[in-house]
This record gives sequence, C-alpha cells and structure tokens, in this order.
Amino acid sequence: MSTFPLRLAVPLASVLCAFAMLFLASSAQADFGLLPGDEGFNVTATEPDDPAIVLGGEAGGGPDNLAGSHPYALRAQINLQPGPESPGEPGVPYSDGDLRNVRLDLPPGLVENPSVVPSCLATRFDTPRQSPFGPTFSGESCPDNTQIGLLTLRSSAHGGETRSFGLFNLIPQGGSGPLIGASPYGIPLTFARRVDNTEGVYRPALLVRDLPQAFNISGLGIELWGNPWSVGHDPQRGNCLNEADPADGFGTLAELEDENRQRPPPKNSGLPESTFVPGTCSIGDPFLGANVPRAYLTLPSVCNGPLTYALTVSSWQGTTVTRTSQSHDENGPLPLEGCSLKSFRTTATVQPLTDRTTTSAGLNFDLDVDQAALTDNVTERGRLRPGVQAPSQVKQAVVTLPEGVMINPSVGAGLGVCTPAQLEAETATSAPGAGCPNASKLGEVTVNTPLFAAPLTGGLFLAEPYNNPFNSLLALYLVAKLPEGGVVIKVPGQVSPDPASGRLTATFADLPQLPYTHFRAHFREGQRSLLGSPAGCGDYQGGLDLSPWLDPGQTVHDNFFLTFKAGIGGGPCPAAYPPFAPTARAGNFGRSAGAYSPFLLQPSRTDVEQELTAYSAKLPPGLLAKIAGVPFCPEAAIAATAGRSAEEEERNPSCPAASRIGRTIVDYGLGSALTSAEGGLYLAGPYHGAPLSILAVDSAKVGPFDLGVVLVRSAIKIDPLTSQVTIDSAGSDPIPHILKGIPLRLRNIHIYVDRPEFTLNPTSCERFSVDSILVGSGLRFSDPSDDVAAAVPTPFQASDCTSLGFKPQVRLQLKGGTRRGKYPSLKATVTPRHGDANIGKVSVALPPSEFLAQEHIQTICTQAQFQAKRCPPSSVYGSARAITPLMDEPLEGPVYLRSSSHTLPDLVADISGRGIRIEVTGRIDSVKGGMRATYDVLPDAPVTKFSLTLLGGKRGLLVNSDDVCKSGRATARMAGQNNSGLVLHPPLINPKCSKKSAKHSKKKRGGR
Repeated sequence: MSTFPLRLAVPLASVLCAFAMLFLASSAQADFGLLPGDEGFNVTATEPDDPAIVLGGEAGGGPDNLAGSHPYALRAQINLQPGPESPGEPGVPYSDGDLRNVRLDLPPGLVENPSVVPSCLATRFDTPRQSPFGPTFSGESCPDNTQIGLLTLRSSAHGGETRSFGLFNLIPQGGSGPLIGASPYGIPLTFARRVDNTEGVYRPALLVRDLPQAFNISGLGIELWGNPWSVGHDPQRGNCLNEADPADGFGTLAELEDENRQRPPPKNSGLPESTFVPGTCSIGDPFLGANVPRAYLTLPSVCNGPLTYALTVSSWQGTTVTRTSQSHDENGPLPLEGCSLKSFRTTATVQPLTDRTTTSAGLNFDLDVDQAALTDNVTERGRLRPGVQAPSQVKQAVVTLPEGVMINPSVGAGLGVCTPAQLEAETATSAPGAGCPNASKLGEVTVNTPLFAAPLTGGLFLAEPYNNPFNSLLALYLVAKLPEGGVVIKVPGQVSPDPASGRLTATFADLPQLPYTHFRAHFREGQRSLLGSPAGCGDYQGGLDLSPWLDPGQTVHDNFFLTFKAGIGGGPCPAAYPPFAPTARAGNFGRSAGAYSPFLLQPSRTDVEQELTAYSAKLPPGLLAKIAGVPFCPEAAIAATAGRSAEEEERNPSCPAASRIGRTIVDYGLGSALTSAEGGLYLAGPYHGAPLSILAVDSAKVGPFDLGVVLVRSAIKIDPLTSQVTIDSAGSDPIPHILKGIPLRLRNIHIYVDRPEFTLNPTSCERFSVDSILVGSGLRFSDPSDDVAAAVPTPFQASDCTSLGFKPQVRLQLKGGTRRGKYPSLKATVTPRHGDANIGKVSVALPPSEFLAQEHIQTICTQAQFQAKRCPPSSVYGSARAITPLMDEPLEGPVYLRSSSHTLPDLVADISGRGIRIEVTGRIDSVKGGMRATYDVLPDAPVTKFSLTLLGGKRGLLVNSDDVCKSGRATARMAGQNNSGLVLHPPLINPKCSKKSAKHSKKKRGGR
C-alpha cells in the first residue's frame, strides 16, 4: 500500500476570522452523517449542464461501460444530514461545520493520469483570481489548461448557496505527491492523490483532511474530467465558471463546436477563415501547442462487475461514516464489457546477460505494453476517439527458464533475506535498506509509466525461506517506488525449482495494475548472480505464460530462446562430451613414521569438468585409524538425521560427539566466488558388506537456503592381508548433485580426519600413494551408464623410519608328551616393544625334533571356502589372538590348513574383531629336518601381543621325532616394516621337561 503525502494549504488568519463571524450557536444540532441511499452519496455519469453529454461519449449515446475506454467525466456528490434552519436566515439549512475529512476511493484499475495536463505553480494557486467580468469567488489564478474538473460546495456560510470552483492539477510542494487543488472563497484546499496497491490491484483515491469548519459544508461535489481538453468544458473553465461573459453564448457541445468552427479568425491574422478560433474560455486548438491532448481518465480493463466507488467521511467530533456506490443506468448496476485478448497488447522478452556456458549469469525480463490507446486518444477539436480501449496490463507472468539454467550456489555466500516485516516497512519514501536489507537484493526493477515523468525504480529481494506468502524455499519480492509520486509497488513471486533437474519456474501472480509502457526486472550479473548458465553451447528453449487483468483465466503462451555460444572466459565452446580431469590432494599433516597425525583428503574439479558423482580411495599400507574408544554413530541416529534441517543438525548433532572423527568443508558454486558449508565426520558401523563406514553429515545450508542435511556414508574396507584401508565407492552413497531443486555444482571436498590420536602413520618409509578414483557424471547425471572414472594418485611417504627400534620377543611353548611319537600342542607368542617398527616378515624354524604330523592332516579348507567363511570344522587346527592398541577388543579366530600352490598347505590364522577380518598366512615347509612357517606379508599395524596355538593330541600338527627335552632351540628370523632385521633363538619350553630335569637332579644328588 502506498500513500501520496497530503498538503493542505493553511488559509489566512483574517479569512478564517471572517468566516468565524458567520458561526451561529444552536442548541439543537442534527447527528453527523450522510443522507440515506444515493441521495447521500452517488457517482453519476451525466454531465450536469447537458444531459446529452455522458460518461465516455462526448455527445449522445448511453453511459460508457466499455473496459479500457475513456469517460467524459465522473461526478461524485456527497450530501450531509441537514441541521436546523439558520436563525438569521430562515429557510436556509444550517450546517455546524462538522465535516473534517473526506476520502473518495475510485474503482480499482481506474487510471487517473496527471501527466497529461500541465501543472499549476504554487504561486499562481495562492494568487486570487482577477476576473474581467466582475467579482470572483475563486482564490487562485491557475491557467485554464491546468484545470481537470470542478469542486462544488453547498455551504450555509453563504446562505445555503451551491457554487462550483475549478479543480486544478498542482505541482507538488515540499516533496509531497501530486495534488489536486481548489480555492473556494479564497480558502485553498488540496486533495492528496493516493494510490493503493494490494495484491497488484491499483486503486486511486482522493483525500482531503481538516476541512475548515468555517465552510459549514452540507454538500460536496467532485467532478473529474475524462478529457480536460474538450470544448464542452469551456463554460466551466477559469473566469467563465460562474462569471461567464454573457456575450459568449454557451450552449450544447455541438453548438459550441459549430460556433468555434464558424467564428472567423481575427482580421489581419493571415489565417484562413476556416481556421479554428477558440471561444473566450477555450484553451485553444490543442494540436497547435506543445501539450498534446490526452485522456485524463481511463476505465479499468477488468470485466468483473460494475465500477464501485467508496466514500469515507469523518467529523471533527470523531464520527466516521462509510458508503459505497456503483455505476448504473436506469435498469440497475452496469458492469464493464468488452474484455478480450484484443485489448491485451503486451510483448515480453527474456535475455541472458552472458553468452558463456557454466558461468554466473544475469538476466533481463522485459514487458512492453502499447499504451497508445491510453495516451494518443484525442482527435481534432480535442474530442476522444470513440470505442478506443486502453490495453490491459499483465496480471500474472509465469516464466519457465530453459533446462540447464539453474540457481547459482555461489549466490548464497553473504546473501541476506527480507522478512515480511521488512517488506511491510518498504514505503514510497523509505531509504534503501530501511525495509528489505541491501544484502537481500538480487537485482533491480524499473517501471516506466505514462502517469509520471520519472520511472518507478526498486529492487528484487530474496524473501526469507519458508516465511513468505508461499511458505516456500525460494521466493522473491519485487519492490518499485516513486517517492515524488507517493507510489510503491510490492509484489511477491514464487520461484519453483524442479527437484530432479533444477529447472526454474518463476510465478508473479499479481503484477501491478498500474499502467506502464515498460517493465524490466534485471537479475544482476557477476559472481554472486542468482543464475548459472548451462554446460553446453546452443539455443535453450523456455516458456512464458501471460495472463491479463482483463481476464486472468485467459493465458497467452509463447516460447523464447536463450543462446549461449562461448565457453568459460569467452573461449571456445566445450566439447559435446565434457572433459574430466579432476585433482586430489591427500596426506597427513605430520609424516613421522608410527606417529599420530591428522589426515586430509581433498578431491576437486573445475567448472568445465563433469560433476562428481562418486569418490573412492585406497590408502597406503599402514595408514590406519585407532578406533579404540570410538563408538559407532547409532543407526537410529543416522536415520533421524536424514529428515532434519541444517539448522537443527548444527544446533544439536544427531550422532554423539564421541563418534566424531573429523569434519568436512564443501565448496559449491561457479567461478572463483564459492559458497562453503561445514559438516561433521563420524565413525559408523557395517555398511553394504563393509565392516566399517564413515558418515559425512554436511550442513546443506548455502547462505540463507537451508536445504537440509546431506548424508554421504562411505563404506570402509580393510584388506585382510595388509590391513590396507579402502574407501569403497561401490558400497558408498553417491555424492548428491541437486537438493530440493538447487544444483550444488560441487567443486571441492575437504575431508579432515582430525580426531586426536586417531590417524596413525605407517612405520614403513617406502614410497606409497593415496590412490583416488573420482567418477564424473557424463552427459546424463542421473544415468550411471555414461559415467567416467579418473584415477588420481597422490604420493605419500612417511619419514624418519630409521629412528624406530625393532626388538620384539618370541616365546615358544609346548604342552603334552615329550617322548618320540607324541603329538604336543604349540603356543607361539610374539610381543613387540611399544614404539618400535611394526613386524613386516617372520620366519620360525623349529628344531629337528618337531616334524609335521602329516598323518593328522585330514581336511584342508579350500580357497573358495575360506573366502566364503565356510571352512569345514575339521580343517581347524588351532586358534590365534592379536591384541592391538587400535581396537578395544582383540582380534581372534581359528587357524586353518588352507589349500595353496605350495607343496604343503598354508597355515592361516583367520582372526577378526568389531567386524574387521585379518588373514595371517604362513607358508609351511621343512628346513634341516624341522618344520618351518614363514609369514612373508604382515600388516603394518601395531600389535601389543600376538599368540598362535596349534592343537595337540589326535588333532596335532606336530609330532616329536626325538625327546623334546633334548632338542635344540628354534630360529626366528624377523624383519621390521622399517627394514630392520632380527634373529632370535627361542627355546621350546615344555613344563614336563622342567619337571624331568628337576627329578633327575634330585636322583643325582641322592646318589652322592
């Protein structure tokens, strides 16, 4: 809603005193109010002095009800309840001066065009009129061509007489809006022009406040001329109004025209006798001057019933009375007719402000309206063209942008929003930022209207998501204003992105009904522009649907094309198949071997490349994580996270803090100005067959857009032989491309695994790499069949390995019979020293007293059975257990004989814990008559203690070839991951041997 500021000229004190002398006290006064029915308030269509001159027709015919046509005149009559007779003047109704404020609301859509009439200067308006025909009651000396109607007063202060005074178009004073003024009896009155704009409905109004009580008004008439240039108004202009020249001989309109046509030009003027010569109060031939005649009033272009006028009057005592009146003829209400698309002459254009692909893009949306029928509508002699209809404005515009033109995520950084309260604070005179914040501005709006010399200007502002008239994620506020005209237009528009493709549809349902010749909505260009261009060159088709105010049910559809013909930076168009050469960074912040250090992964791509859909990586051997003390994020919490808003997740994360292992920062957008969003990284349980998973919970809050929470759960596989960690894309969630219709245009993913003492470096200083594999979207994002994979290795090498020691201990213990032919059990225990390099290779050779008991080898697990975890129970020949600081629980499991390519089957310890499975494979052979087990590949993982137990007895794999107590020592050859070597000769410890030795010693002492 907007208001034209009010100006009420203050009368001279002497004039007020003179009127005050006329006040007569009365003890019996009537209640303030209007006479009942049409007698109290009505708007007529008939020119009062000539019944043949009617609304819309200059002569003859009935009332005009053609939508968009130009009426001859509108006359509103207001009659108050009469008071008692004046004691001093019997028969004259007394008015006590109660009338204070009058507001006349004209029909919605009716156009009052002050720009078509010259304006009267304040100095002329405040100067009393001097009439050559005698005394005048007008208090102004405005030129006749500035008059646009009549003000008629019935005042008991003048004996109950009814007198009319000129209404003039005034130049605004002191920054106020355009005014209408009259100066009855020398007291200047000004009516403010007010324009209400509610949901696009343009409704003009006239408002006068604080009417002097000295007038004692009992009746008030307001007449506006549809065509102020008409010679039919000559008797009512200037000095001819009430003080006419008797010799002028005013008659009907036809008589006036005939008289003017026949009046000869002045002598010696050099003009032909047929030249138009105006009468005494004519403004002359309008086509000879600089001011081309145009219609001052235009009827609405909407056929939704009779024209409705509203009146509100209030008294000095505070009483308010309202009344409405409708246009009608003798048969009743008269609705407007003639609404059709023939009077809808609007053209629209949509033009991008760049021809480059994959770039932040500005956009211009223009509506042009042929307003010739609104302005160029007067024929010779100043008469209106019959049957001319002004065009209807666009009520609703639905713009569907081409697929590929989508929201630019870069717009989010630093972007503000406009709340409903801030929009309400936007007025015609409010300063920039006093309503909608400047940070919420996305573009500019310009409205050129024939009603004002200057255009309405304003902006396009981002509405607060989910707190706007549509309760939607995306909405815009269109605000345009003209401070000197007191006009402000506020129109909300809904922007609906397709959830699958991101294609945008913008709907502005209530564009201004205010007549305009040109409307432009400019979406700014630059890095922070709202839109982004498609990835490929070519012509992209969009659609436009326009519905007029005259009949919103009728829609005109048209297609438009946006052309993009250059690549990023103005280079050549990208190839039909986008390139894909992404990069990746990876590594620990500290490289010291065997030390804990935060770890970074950062896959990236450029604007010209395909978008990322998946990521996998194989980490170097020995780059491990300490999951001891880290609980999994519960599955229920993960499920609950998916439905939360980003704000909720940021305020109260779903996963417990104890399961957090790091953080993420994701960069979105086009060009160099990217928007970033942070998230958390959590340890989670088994996923898609993998024993562990890492859950990235990213806040999808891009500036003011809360798109919810992005969950990307990556399956973590552990190589059973090397414990090497792999992020498996096949078992992981895809990287999202679009959320709620907003394309992410993901550029960089920063993954920081920075939990203290979590990521552990290898103890090997060999040159390794972090082998990343990034998958691009191909031509069709939703179709994985054309995806492209790119391998991106990143060098990785730990340092300072030689500083690590290497002195593990080995203990071998036999249980069972010690004599030849017995089948003892064997327990081998390895205890590394804390802080040393991890064991990389082990070979343990038993003394010749221990052979492989091949007669006990009954069942061997096949490779297929082992991989399927279906080894027969009879293939189990022992057990193994490993304790590691990386886990809360030990890894333990059976020891199998498994088929191999060697002469003998392999001895394999299949140990697991917390879902992680490790395979410790030993190759069995014989050396110097004794059994040997060689472990060529061991995980570069810290172990506090490792034990392997082989069964004895009937299932025993070892058989004594001699008395064990007399056997020699075993030989253990070991190599560290840092290439350190160690040879140990542990004895075969058997408790029975100790007892034998003790018994033998006792006998020997007794014999002495």
